[in-house]
Amino acid sequence: MGWLIYTAILTVLIAATLRMLPNPPLTDRAKLWRDKGTFFKFGKHDIFYIDEKGRHPDKGTVLIFHGFPTSSYDWIKVLDDLKSEFSQVVLYDLLGFGFSDKPMDGYAFTMSEQTDIGEALLLKLGITEAHILAHDYGDTVALELLARHNKGESKIKILSLCLSNGGIFPETNKPMLIQWILKNPVIGNVIPTFFYFKSIFKISLGRAFGLRPSDEEFDDFFTIKLHKDGHMADSRLLNYISERSINRDRWVGALQTTKVPVHMIYGPADVINPPAFIQFYK
Repeated sequence: MGWLIYTAILTVLIAATLRMLPNPPLTDRAKLWRDKGTFFKFGKHDIFYIDEKGRHPDKGTVLIFHGFPTSSYDWIKVLDDLKSEFSQVVLYDLLGFGFSDKPMDGYAFTMSEQTDIGEALLLKLGITEAHILAHDYGDTVALELLARHNKGESKIKILSLCLSNGGIFPETNKPMLIQWILKNPVIGNVIPTFFYFKSIFKISLGRAFGLRPSDEEFDDFFTIKLHKDGHMADSRLLNYISERSINRDRWVGALQTTKVPVHMIYGPADVINPPAFIQFYK
């Protein structure tokens, strides 16, 4: 028992020391991405977004939601292709992610607020209808927006919905062990400090990829994640796992009953949503 107490104390001391160290500087690619965008104020929070003019004037606007634990930077490789398909492409960093504010001190992140931010951004830009493209965590934000759309509770009309590899069904979603650990209200406030070590961050994030990113891409993810101490928000952001179960009828029901055209992109190498997911979806 004594060695357990010693280990716990040593872990807390190391974690406290890491919290005092400066975060690594952004990579040049991450800086360029940040410079493409701007911020708008939602309540007390600054939200980062990118608004790009597309090359297809008749295809409308697409609003894009990213996944956990990354940011809008996820879409950098396909942004130009998306601009060729739409008249306008809007991406933003969800609250607690990327270059958006990452409130601490026990702040409770909710899917409802994340969706409020997306709606507020579109209305700020004068947009009242849009196509929706989402991935992972962003799928759940998109489903809340779809539920509001179906019930006439949103000022945003959804023209189409494209979901990619996300935990839509609690029955088939298999969060990684690290996600359950981070979700713990006690341990989850200590473990993230060790993501200050890039090697630990790469091991943790790398398991979620079917096709492993390059070292340069990991550098980008790493510096954006630690920007504004974002790694310290993970334990509270992961509450979305519980929200998916609590709101299953609302969100899965929205998908089952909507008249909005829906398209699913599914990569079967997903360790969090194994192939059983696609059969359930069908």
